[in-house]
Amino acid sequence: MALHHSVQDGIDASARARRTFTPDWHPVLAAVEQRPGEWWMLDQYDRRYAIVLLLEIAGERGYRAVTGERNPAERRLVGYYRTLRAACEQAHLAFVRAHGQPGAVNGIGGRRP
Repeated sequence: MALHHSVQDGIDASARARRTFTPDWHPVLAAVEQRPGEWWMLDQYDRRYAIVLLLEIAGERGYRAVTGERNPAERRLVGYYRTLRAACEQAHLAFVRAHGQPGAVNGIGGRRP
């Protein structure tokens, strides 16, 4: 199936992307420190979608990221990380992935249930 569009459509889309792209944004900017060593990842409506905690295991410091459900029993582990930046990035990716359907685009290719 071929796509038919004008060159101007591509030029216009590129211009829109340049106007709204923020090259210096990183998910760590969505992290708000609630108390020393605890960050909440907040969406654009100030709803918590992840929690990142500073912890120490066997003398080694790192970060634990979990999803941000209100009920602690419903939270899912995102992972353990050595840097706050990595923990926030992975927590954000988990949040973004939760908004889509798993698998390939339009169910073509990829794994089948």
